[in-house]
Amino acid sequence: MKHLELPEIARLLSVDPETCRHLAEVCPACGERLQQVEALMKRFQHWDPEVAVLEGLPAEDLFATIMAAGHDWTSWSSQVDEKVELQTWGVAWVALEQAKEQMTEESTRLRARDLALLAARIAETLGTTYHPDSVADLKARAYATAAAADPPDANLVVSRLKRMAAAVTALEKGSGEEAVAQDVWSLLSRVIR
Repeated sequence: MKHLELPEIARLLSVDPETCRHLAEVCPACGERLQQVEALMKRFQHWDPEVAVLEGLPAEDLFATIMAAGHDWTSWSSQVDEKVELQTWGVAWVALEQAKEQMTEESTRLRARDLALLAARIAETLGTTYHPDSVADLKARAYATAAAADPPDANLVVSRLKRMAAAVTALEKGSGEEAVAQDVWSLLSRVIR
């Protein structure tokens, strides 16, 4: 017996969630794949199972392609501008994850800021196939992360304020989800302190 693959489970979950969950209850292999799809949806915070799978699975490798192109935001941004396959929700989310991981260390804060700006840049390229409210949420998180990652340098005050304003503007255009607002305001509170 052939079991459904991850993209097939994602598609079924999109079009007929009850049947998908029933299938997962009676078939352990399909149940495991459903858990993988749900884990990808949670990680990438995307509502569409197909997008979470189709963009989430290759996201790490595509992100690595960007990183291999250079060591700064300018190199990364030009890669995103040149290669449409890098302009996905999944790649933006991986860049944002990396930014949040690296902003805790003083030695990697500038890199964290640049990674957050990369996530924002990718979010700016996302087309109409993505829900505009969710894209705004992604932008809000990215700009807030960039502002929070900026080192406390007097020369960066204007840039930091612009990023904070971009985060708040995007948040106002977003979905209104409380979790997004909490994340953004938590990041921005680091800057205000």
